[in-house]
Amino acid sequence: MRASCHSSETMGGALVEVVRLYRERLDELEPLWASLYEHQEPLTPHLVNRARSLQDSWRYRRALERRWLEEEPESFALGADLGGQLVGYAFVRILSAEVATSWSVSNPHADLATLSVLPELRGRGIGRRLMEAVYGELRRLGISDLTINVITTNSDAARFYERDGAVPFVTVFLQRVPSDSG
Repeated sequence: MRASCHSSETMGGALVEVVRLYRERLDELEPLWASLYEHQEPLTPHLVNRARSLQDSWRYRRALERRWLEEEPESFALGADLGGQLVGYAFVRILSAEVATSWSVSNPHADLATLSVLPELRGRGIGRRLMEAVYGELRRLGISDLTINVITTNSDAARFYERDGAVPFVTVFLQRVPSDSG
């Protein structure tokens, strides 16, 4: 199955293509997942006692993304391909569910489940190019709203999304259920 090209541009003389990724290429995302995992680790010291190992995290994520592509026909993954190597990817879920009852949000809506770029190439426009391709695909699907989860302490990511008009919406807290003390 051939990946469809969304856009291409040269980076230092090499061609970067944003391509549609299918299940057959999900295993190629492991280095990108690892770089995201390693990027988030120092941002979340308050969650150190909850962290899965990198191997368990990848195994779980790969299974999730495979299931999403199988069970959610409009969900999609895009990769930034540089000379045959994936150097970034975006995974977007298309969900038919209410996000909010007090505010107008499209149904279905999109959820950016993952955006990752190899650390040595961050800040060179690859994430921006992936997001532009995501927006193009969402426009093609007629979807007008996108939810994005960002680790609370990842202020660089928050600024990245805010530049395109994303605004804080819901804060999610994580808590263990207290033991029965009495």
